[in-house]
Order: sequence, then C-alpha cells, then structure tokens
Amino acid sequence: MGFLDKLLGRAKDTAGDVSDKAAPVVDKAQDSAGQAWDKATDVADDAADKVEDAVSGLTDRDDAAAENAPDTPGSGPPAA
Repeated sequence: MGFLDKLLGRAKDTAGDVSDKAAPVVDKAQDSAGQAWDKATDVADDAADKVEDAVSGLTDRDDAAAENAPDTPGSGPPAA
C-alpha cells in the first residue's frame, strides 16, 4: 500500500468517525429546534387569540354604544 493510499484511507476512517460522533449532536439540535418552533408557535397563537379578543371587545362596545345613541338631527349621513 502506498503513501497516498494510507493517507486517503485514514481520511476516510477519520471522516466516518466524525460522522458517527456528530450524529447524536445533530439529532439533539434537531430536537431542540423542533421544541423551539413549537414554543414559538404556541406564543404566537396565544398572542393572536388575545388580539382577537381585544378587537372583538372593542367592536362589541362600539355596537352597543351605537344602539344606545339617541337619534339627533345631523347624526345621519350627509345630505346629497
């Protein structure tokens, strides 16, 4: 076996070793990323729900105020 064969053979072995050792780290990183994505999605969903509730509350109050407002002259649409 020549010098280059030995060198390239070692490079293949080293790359295989590194790959084997990296696999669990990659798996853990993917799991962590998935958990972070889930958490971010939950937070965004909660925020959207709160905004929806706030907007709905404002709309309901505006509707109630409009129903209870007295009809006064000039309160309707402008005359054409």
